[in-house]
Amino acid sequence: MHRLARTLRSDVGALVLYAATAALMVVAALLGGWSAGWGWVLGLALVANYVADARLFLVDERVVQWLNERQLASAQRAFLREASAVLGWAVIARPDAWVALLVVAGVGATHLTHAAYRVLSGRNQRLRRGRLGWANLDVDGRTSGPELLPPTLPQVATITGPRVALHVDVPLLLGLWVGWATGSAAPVLVGLALLLAGSAFVAYRVLERRRTIARLPSPAEDNAKLLAAVERLAPEVAVYFSGGQDTTYQLNVWLETVDRLHRPTVIILREFLHLEALLPTRTPILVLPRARDVEAMQVPSLKVALYPTTVNKNNHMIRLRGIRHVFINHGDGDKSVTYSPLHRVFDEIWVAGQAACDRYLRRGEGVRPEQLVTVGRPQLAHIQPRTGPASPTPERPLTVLYAPTWEGNFDGVDYSSVAPMGERIVDTLLRSELPVRVLFKAHPATGTRLPRAAAAREAIEQRLRSSGGRHQVVGTEPDSLYNAFNEADVLVADISSVVADFLASRKPYLVTNPRDTALADYHRDFPSTAGGAVIARDCADLAAALTDAVGPDVNRARREELATYFLGAPVADPVEHFADEVDRACERAQAALARSADHAQLLATDDAGAQPRTTEETAR
Repeated sequence: MHRLARTLRSDVGALVLYAATAALMVVAALLGGWSAGWGWVLGLALVANYVADARLFLVDERVVQWLNERQLASAQRAFLREASAVLGWAVIARPDAWVALLVVAGVGATHLTHAAYRVLSGRNQRLRRGRLGWANLDVDGRTSGPELLPPTLPQVATITGPRVALHVDVPLLLGLWVGWATGSAAPVLVGLALLLAGSAFVAYRVLERRRTIARLPSPAEDNAKLLAAVERLAPEVAVYFSGGQDTTYQLNVWLETVDRLHRPTVIILREFLHLEALLPTRTPILVLPRARDVEAMQVPSLKVALYPTTVNKNNHMIRLRGIRHVFINHGDGDKSVTYSPLHRVFDEIWVAGQAACDRYLRRGEGVRPEQLVTVGRPQLAHIQPRTGPASPTPERPLTVLYAPTWEGNFDGVDYSSVAPMGERIVDTLLRSELPVRVLFKAHPATGTRLPRAAAAREAIEQRLRSSGGRHQVVGTEPDSLYNAFNEADVLVADISSVVADFLASRKPYLVTNPRDTALADYHRDFPSTAGGAVIARDCADLAAALTDAVGPDVNRARREELATYFLGAPVADPVEHFADEVDRACERAQAALARSADHAQLLATDDAGAQPRTTEETAR
């Protein structure tokens, strides 16, 4: 409990509130016979306990588990509330025995109905389990699925599901209170009748859901129809994606390009949660939660699989034969995670330009030169390049975009400046002698690992919001980062793909050095830093670097060279260029399959013509 209190203080507050109302409830019920005032205390405690109990449905899952382990799940808490109300009513009103027995029977009916609801709902869920999801694909006349059934029980305010079944006790508890206040059994009997009606309604709805599910096709039948639709589509390309919550942006950056591929394409999602955050796309989508689902939906037409991320679930697709597996990543910068040895498992690794090729080959991670294919960065097609210098005025201030990365999964890949120097960067920009407008765009994951990064991010955002209307915290809308690129005159960023992507604009940038690494080492390990000034942790050189960016801009020529080095040679249509490379990958996959078939045929011919060996030859 002490560890829980340290990590979940606000949730512990909800526990304390519940415990206090529950204790008051029990005490008022026991002392009700001593004074009429305790009856009113009991009534108010019951209302407060309902509120406190509702708060417990909003707490961390660990708190819920802690309660369940101590026999304080929702049903037990409801029973404690009901027992206190019945006890207090019995002590105060001293009802006839037959009325008391009916009340006790009503409480029992509530919990019997709740238990039946939980059991039958669990069985109904098992009958529905295994249905695969899809979108943008005609499956038996429907373009998305599986069919979503309405909730078994209607939502009442914020109360849903099994809580509705438990809260049919409200009329009875209200009737007990009114019955005590009036000295009549009639309100109790009315409340009891309403409780039984509510229990009957719950039973009817759960049985009706059971009949509805029985009329629907089985998961196997639904999935067979989906497979038939996929076979009719005959996709040659699959974009395969898996990840946790808040990672969907890693796929979203590719959707515009995926929609323009020449070959029939399907997007494979491993988690349903991505559907809500996915940007609009016309490409068919499959949601395949289990490894066997991925295997079941493999169709003979599939030639190439594209992977924007390296996650464990990639193995479920990579192990399938006859497909050319291509890693396309979701960013291309100097971070060490962009040249992970895990990438060796792919048949091909597609990168933006020569910088990534050199990064892989110089690091000795076992990647072979023939695996690397330069395809440019089609996502940057909408970034507007600028060749002339910025000329800030009070009416048109210099727009500086501060777009730091996050702190990474562990310290070895923490390039973020947010915690160590982020607030100093923003304060320096706000105090600049130049007229400056600050845009702040944090990485979506900033602060998820380190609380101090979350605190610094919140402080920066608060500072900008309170510093006047021209400064802005950039939102999480689609293309918000690239729109900010077009709006900005200068970028301040960490070691990340943001710097490499900003090269497409040809505009000045400054790179942070939050660990004050020696400059020679920094330039050697992170080539993108050669195109902009490096800002030390104390930010003492930030003002001078900003002045240079709008004046001499001594790094302009180097940025031009780096743009081609990192992003590849300019092409008329980067998206079309990428689609052409996907076509060539499909052709390479087909050629590889043909070579495998020829090799298998050759082996079969050799085996057929071989002479049987004697026992002595085998032994030798």
